[in-house]
Amino acid sequence: MPPRAPKSSTVAKTAPTAPTAPDSPEAGTTPPPPRARLTLSDVAAELGVSRATVSNAFNRPDQLSASLRDEILTRSRALGYFGPDPAARALRRQSLREVAVVYHHGLAFALNDPLSVQFLQGVGAELDARGLSLQLIPKLGRDLELSAAFQTRADALIVHAEIGPELVPEVLAARKRLVLVDTLVEGVASVGVQDRQGAAMAMAHALSRQPDRLVALCFTLNDQQRSEVFRAGRKVPLRSASVGAERRTGMIQAALAAGWPAGRIDWIEVEDQQPELAGARLSELRASMAPGTRLAVVAMTDRMALAALVELATWKEIEVVSVVGFDDVPAAAAAGLTTIRQDARRKGELAVQTVLDDLPSSDLPVELVVRRT
Repeated sequence: MPPRAPKSSTVAKTAPTAPTAPDSPEAGTTPPPPRARLTLSDVAAELGVSRATVSNAFNRPDQLSASLRDEILTRSRALGYFGPDPAARALRRQSLREVAVVYHHGLAFALNDPLSVQFLQGVGAELDARGLSLQLIPKLGRDLELSAAFQTRADALIVHAEIGPELVPEVLAARKRLVLVDTLVEGVASVGVQDRQGAAMAMAHALSRQPDRLVALCFTLNDQQRSEVFRAGRKVPLRSASVGAERRTGMIQAALAAGWPAGRIDWIEVEDQQPELAGARLSELRASMAPGTRLAVVAMTDRMALAALVELATWKEIEVVSVVGFDDVPAAAAAGLTTIRQDARRKGELAVQTVLDDLPSSDLPVELVVRRT
């Protein structure tokens, strides 16, 4: 058998082929692989905006100005993105039927508290638009029982409750789509408002009226939270999972910035599910105030502030220079209450969008609304 010829590194010559048309692929060549479908995240990164902004441009045009929406649609199409995949959206709709809201108070509070009602209206409006139903799971007892709440057959969860360290493992172990509202767990999507900034604005406004005495009506905190908050004046801590801690931190920082030590503030804690008790708690300070005292009150909710106004109306010898609330519920405008406005309805809508559309965490802005108080 003759020996095998050694391999040659040269390429055998072939007969020349006829030239191909400029716009047609050469015969025998492999077509390039199809371009991967762009995702909403890809487009948001390319345009330098949030995923929520791109999603709103295609799905909720009323949330953007006409010019911004047109710009996003034009640039998205130039990139080759023409909106969410209809097939994927249809599949998602088929797999989703119900969303549960795990609420941090009982049903009576949830259905009567103005801010809670606005939040649930936002959740309901967004679910209506998607053809989905709502399950409301209230706090049944003294402690929040997440394990029981997570046994719901709902397809996704909106947890509107403070998550302390002892509940973090349960949240991380949840096997459902989940978004947190007004609280934080690292690695879990959340929706909230700028609580610290809002409280700081409220305190700064009250101090601008040059009071002699300052009262803060606050949510209750545990000993550890109080200790952490009172260290917040010199070094800004990381954001807390507690709304009460965030707002008290904002108050302290604004007071220190104005030269008013935190120790000069009369701190009154009120259970958040019984805000009307703020008036009775405030009355305990009446005897300690000399006639002519210029008094300012900063409250963590409008309901606390409104209860304070009722009590203060009887303090004829005290000059009330400022009362500031937080939330801007309908009764605040009627009472002429100066307050911090948050959009609770939008927060409800955004909670649904975040859990169902995989949007990133976000904090809604707040604003100071100055009225008669």
